[in-house]
Formats: sequence, C-alpha cells, structure tokens
Amino acid sequence: MQNSLNWGGLHRNTFINSPRLLDATLRFKRQERIRFAGQITGVEGYLESAAIGLLAGMFFSNEILGSEPQIPPKNTALASLLSHITNAEHQDNFQPTNINFGLFPELPNKINHKGKTLRLKGTEKKKALSERALNDLNAWINSN
Repeated sequence: MQNSLNWGGLHRNTFINSPRLLDATLRFKRQERIRFAGQITGVEGYLESAAIGLLAGMFFSNEILGSEPQIPPKNTALASLLSHITNAEHQDNFQPTNINFGLFPELPNKINHKGKTLRLKGTEKKKALSERALNDLNAWINSN
C-alpha cells in the first residue's frame, strides 16, 4: 500500500464569532476595554486584516480623545467589512471573508423612460460601486 500525501491550499483560520461578540467599534461586548482586530475578527487577507486594524486603532483613538467614533461611510469597503463582522444578523452562520462586491450595499435601481427597472451587472456594476465608494470615502476623509 502506497502512502499518499496531498499538498494543497486548504488552510484553517481561527476566528471568533465577531457578530455575536463585538460591537460596531470592535470592542468585546462583555469587556469594552478590549478590542479585536485583524484575522481573528473573521476577515481574510492581509489588506482586510490591516484595514480592520486601522479601524480598531481609529476607534480607540476616538475613545481616548473623548470623541464619537468615526464610522466609515456605509458604501465603502471599510464599512462593508466592518458590517460583515459586527452585524448581529450574521451571528448564526458567520464565516470569514475577503472584501468582495457582494458585501457592499446595493445600488439604487434606475428606471428608464419606459418605466422599466434597469439593473447594472458585471463590470458596470463594479465600476459604479467603486465610484460611489470612492466619492463617499473622500467626503468622509475631508470631513474629519
């Protein structure tokens, strides 16, 4: 009998059930002095982990300075990731994810001159989501 070894890309990440355990500013609900960041929160990828770390740091800074948390605009990638890991609706089936356009809020429907609903798809939809996110992010940065 020959032993076989499979080398593969399958890996296991350890993560907490963030929607159940964390508030909207990444604080542990049971001990608000503790914040979580990075991959343990249920984001996958280096950029995503760094983004959640950035938000955790910003929220902590807001707290130390006695100011309101500066939550990013809901249409941005930052807010979409944050919502995925802190929205209580996800707590029963929470799984880690990378950022993807499926996490972004839907675009409003457009109605053509015949009254028919038009929905953007594919590249056009991704471009529209990206443009909306960049506009909202720039406005948020300039307001802080």
